[in-house]
Amino acid sequence: DTLLDMVLSTNNIKLPLLGRILLLVVLLFSTLEGGHSLVAPPSSTRLHHHRSSGNNDVIKPEAPTLPFNVKSGVNPHNWIGQYQPPNYLFHSTSCVRRSNVALRSSSTSDNATSPTQETEAPASITMIVGIASALVGYLYCKCLKIGFDLLWRQFPSSNLSKAIPASKHILCIMTLGGAIVATLSTLLFPTLFSAHDYVHVLSEESDGDDNDTNKMDKFPGVKKMFPLLGLSLLTSISGFSLGPEAPMVGAGSLVGVNLGRRYIKSKEKSGDSSGINASKLEETFAYAGAAGALTGALNFPLAGPIFALEFTSRRAGLAGAAGKNWDAVMLASFAGMAVIRGLLAPTAHIGGHFTYRKAAIGLLHGREMVLAGLGVGVCGAVVGTCFHKSVSLLKNAIWSKKESSRAVVIGKKVLLAMLIGYISTLFPQTMFWGEPSMQCMVDGQCTPFSATPHGIPAAMMQAARVNPNEPFASGSAALQVGLAKFSAIALASAAKFPGGVIFPLLSNGASLGHALVSALGPILPTATSSLVSPMMIMSFMASLLTSITRTPAASVLILAFTASGITPLSALLPGALMASYVSVWVSERLSKDSFFSYSE
Repeated sequence: DTLLDMVLSTNNIKLPLLGRILLLVVLLFSTLEGGHSLVAPPSSTRLHHHRSSGNNDVIKPEAPTLPFNVKSGVNPHNWIGQYQPPNYLFHSTSCVRRSNVALRSSSTSDNATSPTQETEAPASITMIVGIASALVGYLYCKCLKIGFDLLWRQFPSSNLSKAIPASKHILCIMTLGGAIVATLSTLLFPTLFSAHDYVHVLSEESDGDDNDTNKMDKFPGVKKMFPLLGLSLLTSISGFSLGPEAPMVGAGSLVGVNLGRRYIKSKEKSGDSSGINASKLEETFAYAGAAGALTGALNFPLAGPIFALEFTSRRAGLAGAAGKNWDAVMLASFAGMAVIRGLLAPTAHIGGHFTYRKAAIGLLHGREMVLAGLGVGVCGAVVGTCFHKSVSLLKNAIWSKKESSRAVVIGKKVLLAMLIGYISTLFPQTMFWGEPSMQCMVDGQCTPFSATPHGIPAAMMQAARVNPNEPFASGSAALQVGLAKFSAIALASAAKFPGGVIFPLLSNGASLGHALVSALGPILPTATSSLVSPMMIMSFMASLLTSITRTPAASVLILAFTASGITPLSALLPGALMASYVSVWVSERLSKDSFFSYSE
């Protein structure tokens, strides 16, 4: 009460209103975590509540051994049946509630107990993980914007670029960027921790034995985060169709795991590490870090943590360990969002900006929603399966099992970068990771590509086969753009350039969705008030993404949080959600393989 009075009082402490709110949140979670007091007794003493002879509780040191023999059931002190309050272990900072208290006998003594394992992450450490990883994501996206502005806005107008013809600028920049990334990744950083490693490690179901430790040991030190972020940053700003999502998952999980390791080491130094299940805590912090980074980078307050949890299951659901970490992941995500949106970007607008329909009022009947959701879900599964099969075939063709020299590896990557640059020259609307320019694809290029944040000078787009600043003239034009985007993402992934596929695939799904709507035009409702067409486009975006990432709920939430205020989400989301889950179920039956490697 005294601490709360100090926070609330304007005379005792000088804090802005937002600072008071954040401090109150920390105090609240610390109180909930401790249950009784914000001031902890010394960590070297294990304390336990027992009922005294009076009406109040007193705190007494816990006996070193149980007062009864577990195996024989002898109870000399007759404590069974008496009041047994919750079991707490006091730490130097807060109290960690034991959710899995169990009495076990020691293998060496009948009267000894094996220590209760700590598997629930402390709320304070979870919040620190969420804030730290969210800051990483926030700063990374700031660097993305600065890099794009330097390379595609300021450099073309400088004297240095006069030697490059405007029509060849895209090809030259992408080839040069690909060469730099290929050289650095091959010579200095041949192994990068990526989202593929995150999925492969955390999808492995643990049974509580020593394999858990070996599982989390696959997460490297936090220094491995910097080459991942740097190389993926160069890849994205050079114009490749790969985004920041996968680097955020990898970097955020590394931040979480390594902060968890520091916490565990601090407990070991203080002599208070008995009973800590290190691998379980590291696993929790890995999920929390990934969620925090996605939230900080892409403003996914709910979709980010759910994506981090769904991501480690090949099916339409959560892996066993992921479901157990729901609370910690949500706490980390919202702690990161509070700091980023409340302190670093307090005036930034909340909400999405993608508009699927110009008017907020429209009609959609149940039969239309069901038929469109089912049909588009199957189409998304087919296209997604073709995508990961294509990437697999390209990798097998490009990278032989025999170990090639470094020069050959660099040469292959440069040639692939040149090929992607040529595709981007013909279809400039397929460049970049898609999120800032996705409105151009969502509304069928009714929003000119040059008017989006990723718009480039018109002189660079002279060779475009489909004018990116005019609406799609036909379904064929939309299909050409969709196939070009499909090829650009597949080639970049097969070339092993670092980056994510979430927004690139969403953008690809939008263009292919327009092609599908155009092909089915004669049988679709002709009324201008019909919501069938925008629902099919949103559903194709969700189903294509979920066919690859197996994240049906998170994918639909991403579309919901990025949609504008006038988008009729209550009418569009049910069909998109149906298509998203249908896509996962159909993809499982179309192919046993998947884009990501799962251990389950």
